[in-house]
Amino acid sequence: MRYADALHHSDSVRPVLEIAVQDVKGARIAQQAGADRIELCSALGPTGGLTPSFGAIRLCAEAAPQLGVQVLIRSRGGDFVYDDDDKAMQLADVRPALEAGASGLVVGGLDANGSVDIRFARLLIETAHEEAERLGRSDIDMTFHRAFDVVNDRRKALETLISLGYTRILTSGGAPSAPEGVNALAELTDWAAGRIEIMAGGGLRPQDFSAVSATGVDALHLSAKHVVKSAGGPGGGGVDAMIERTDERIVREAVRVLHGIPMP
Repeated sequence: MRYADALHHSDSVRPVLEIAVQDVKGARIAQQAGADRIELCSALGPTGGLTPSFGAIRLCAEAAPQLGVQVLIRSRGGDFVYDDDDKAMQLADVRPALEAGASGLVVGGLDANGSVDIRFARLLIETAHEEAERLGRSDIDMTFHRAFDVVNDRRKALETLISLGYTRILTSGGAPSAPEGVNALAELTDWAAGRIEIMAGGGLRPQDFSAVSATGVDALHLSAKHVVKSAGGPGGGGVDAMIERTDERIVREAVRVLHGIPMP
């Protein structure tokens, strides 16, 4: 389905709003501003996101109990083709993330040919469900992250993740940003046909919501962050160190736009 066709097929159900946060302040802002869900990671700007600490997960789960915390499991920056040590680290992070209060995990990995690493993807979801069962839980979400945007065959990857039981896919449609990937996003939602959630993310701003929502995606994902200068010094990131913070104004604007609330 092309984007122009999707405009005529979209319905009135609004997408879920997910905010990527990096600390407890961000989680608190997202809940108070009216977001629907959060993803928690660390080092978002420099690396694209890494696994947060046990303490960060626990505190964010406590600060935003209405939203739950989707926790990124990613051991390093760079490409998504992982060796055995990378995979072992990520699998080892599943249990503590769930013990700390994660309501879902955000994972991914590819093989050397650019396809979903099926064995690793299966190990991740099986490990998550086993650990959830051990904790007496049965409601763990599994999101496949933007490794999806560099697969060699999006439809094949989509069907693979559906067959493995994943909850959703975070994607820009393979484009540099979600607004640039609207045709592919419309195509993905058409192919998914409700069997897996499609969440648009990557370079999203509130002003892009209307066009991207028209593709029929189930959710919108944005970092809503701003950067502040910090005194670094030796061992602290240098004299011009920068800190990423969740911007409450952007989150509130995103909620306002998504809900169609008029400007005050």
